Amino acid sequence: MINIFTSVVNRPEFVEIQKKTFDKFLKEEYQFHVIDDSLEESISAEFKRVCEENGINYYRKPQGNRNLNESRWNGARHACETIQWTYDNLIKAKYCNDLVLFLDSDMFLLDHFSMVDHMEGEIISGLKQVRGKVEYMWNGIMFFNMLKIAAIDPDLNFSDGLVEGEMTDIGGHLYYYFEKNNVSFKDTDVDYPTHFNDLDLQKDTDGFNMELHLDGKFLHYRAGTNWHTQSSWKGNKDPLARKEEAFNMIIKETLNG
Repeated sequence: MINIFTSVVNRPEFVEIQKKTFDKFLKEEYQFHVIDDSLEESISAEFKRVCEENGINYYRKPQGNRNLNESRWNGARHACETIQWTYDNLIKAKYCNDLVLFLDSDMFLLDHFSMVDHMEGEIISGLKQVRGKVEYMWNGIMFFNMLKIAAIDPDLNFSDGLVEGEMTDIGGHLYYYFEKNNVSFKDTDVDYPTHFNDLDLQKDTDGFNMELHLDGKFLHYRAGTNWHTQSSWKGNKDPLARKEEAFNMIIKETLNG
């Protein structure tokens, strides 16, 4: 079985769009799991509604001592915590025999794709990050063969921070897993297109241009939480209106094509 996980804090409509793209383009049967890490109960209620209406498994991550006034710069640390909580409590605990995809809440499938084919003979796959001698995976799109991982060492650490003297982003501590167990991961690709058909994708993006991954099969909207804009942090609309308009046109063309 294929299991897809994403963690969310805003933009409930993205969940529904993700589901539609998986339904159209993913070649295998799958289950979709949404981990809600949003702060406001009204947004949580909307996520829960969207999941119930679309046959998506919904989970509310425990919130601890978080508050509505937290800084957007805490986003990376909370992302680490959410990925770790999801891995420990759901993926490792309940889906240890399956192929698993963990991806950003603003990552969308645009073309036919087989996870079975992509992971044939592989243990882990993702986009390589390099900090000095430290190599690890970006957290935006991560593939796991849980049966093989469980046989080697089931404990993955997705923390960020200092690793071998290098400051790493989310997932930096995966370096220790790869080194300890002599495990390599299948590196994926990323591209920054300038156009999609006749759409200019580099206008009004404030440097957060959309990305294409795995030979253009996945589109990463980027900065979907609006973490780069204090006034719109975790808002449900992008302050970069032309970027959002271009994205909506891409999705419409893709789903209707």
